[in-house]
Amino acid sequence: MVKHHRRPASGFATIFLVTADVLVRTLADFLAASRQAVVREDGGVVFDLSRAKYSVSGEHGKCLLHLWSEERNAVRRVVDAEVANGVLRLAVQKLGQARPSTLEICRERDRRTPTARKAARTAYQRRLRRILERRFPDFTIVQLSSAMDLEHSFGPIYARGLLRRGRSAFAVLGVNEQETQASIDAALTFGILWMDCCRQAQAAKLLVEGLKLFVPAGASEITMERMAHLNRAAAKWQLYEVQEREETIAELDCADRGNVATRLVHAPDEQAALERFAQATARVRALFPEAEVAILSPAEVAFRCHGLEFARGRIETVPGSFRSEAKVVFGVGAEETVLDDREEGRFADLVRHLAGKRHPQGPRGDALFRLQSERWLESLVSSPLPCTPRCRRSQLPIGR
Repeated sequence: MVKHHRRPASGFATIFLVTADVLVRTLADFLAASRQAVVREDGGVVFDLSRAKYSVSGEHGKCLLHLWSEERNAVRRVVDAEVANGVLRLAVQKLGQARPSTLEICRERDRRTPTARKAARTAYQRRLRRILERRFPDFTIVQLSSAMDLEHSFGPIYARGLLRRGRSAFAVLGVNEQETQASIDAALTFGILWMDCCRQAQAAKLLVEGLKLFVPAGASEITMERMAHLNRAAAKWQLYEVQEREETIAELDCADRGNVATRLVHAPDEQAALERFAQATARVRALFPEAEVAILSPAEVAFRCHGLEFARGRIETVPGSFRSEAKVVFGVGAEETVLDDREEGRFADLVRHLAGKRHPQGPRGDALFRLQSERWLESLVSSPLPCTPRCRRSQLPIGR
């Protein structure tokens, strides 16, 4: 148990007793919802949690945060924590130093204020309207909005509209260049759901032929790859890149993907991989029978709950020998803790928490419900059980 006093230099206004377990839980809860977070220290970004890993431990009455990536490795003892405006501010001690310093974990790369985000989205909506009027003069803009729609799980990130020409129409969805890449990559999912909403609302009036999707210039690679695999008989899929400054657009041919970024990899023997990880799979499913198992390679499998990875099995060499064995690590997002007898309780807690949150009727505001909505949709599509678009929509988190 550690006692903290107010320190003007760090700005921590705390005079109370806090245990290492409390600090561990604070870090774990925050980081679980911060898959795209960045870690700042001494005025600069030192870790990007979309590529780095971390573990949190509370042994011997100390809260230790371990961060590592291909470039660097760092261990910090956490002595205090404060959450404000999406930033976890930590008072930490470096090894061999008694005086605490400050480390910040920023949940979002987008550090704009809510007012700035709203202003940018409103300006983009006006810009998109002008673009549509010039590029499609024979269409009428029936509606264009970025307002929150809780009923259909649409947030203010995307501008949504409908273009009409006679009895024909197209659903329209656009995202501005100031949004995160994750939001841009998710635009196609929300575009499909928006088209489905338009078809249901206009069923007796209009034929909604398809979707016109607008993304920032230079940020369409993933979206184009996904759109190329959509069913052309179900709708007309049209993708455009927007140059916001010039207010110009260019239509992309999703069928013309070339072979510049393709690569040939060895297809793993899935049955052999399942046998290789049989013991690890049995250990995970003993606590979570519904766990989905995904074969990543001959030496690695992922364990998921509705698409959200919470554990991974991999073949590693035993230190000091030539033997290899299957090891299981667990954690949501960038967290990675080795599953051994000491961590069995923490793993059981994670599984129980996950099972209680990540299901169709789960709390939509919870981080575990909202994480990796694309993976959740993928798991629904690949599931043998039927699922309607309305069911899928009810399971997707609302964009912020």
